[in-house]
Amino acid sequence: MDDQGGDSVSVWRVGGAARVAGYAIPAAVGGKALFGWVGWVSSPGAETARLAGLWSGLAVGVALFFWWVILRVRLEVGPDGIVAVNPWGTHRLGLDEVASVWLGAWGAEFHHGDGFKTTAYALSELAAGTSQERRFVELLAVLEADPDSASQ
Repeated sequence: MDDQGGDSVSVWRVGGAARVAGYAIPAAVGGKALFGWVGWVSSPGAETARLAGLWSGLAVGVALFFWWVILRVRLEVGPDGIVAVNPWGTHRLGLDEVASVWLGAWGAEFHHGDGFKTTAYALSELAAGTSQERRFVELLAVLEADPDSASQ
């Protein structure tokens, strides 16, 4: 990134309602777990401890799920190539490996010369019903620009 003194890298993350939900839902479940433990402190008992423990486990599970599916997903484009971090893995592509870029249902699709494709989920709104076209135009502008002038 520019602030680290290196080459400029453009980064996109899941946005819109999906990103808000990625923070709000785990926070709500975590709040319920906290209230469960406050209830246990005010009236200790096996049943209140069991419920607080269940909500705590659920809060950890929900937070990990939303982090894995929404919050860690990103797309980076820089002079060294493209890095697409998706829920199921990280894909690294050289800029010379990309034959074409299309907008698919789940984000930008980088079509390789050998017929394979890599989808970057970070560009999508994860079925939030909003248009991805503005973000796709930003991506195309970065890909077409000189790598030294690419910044996001």
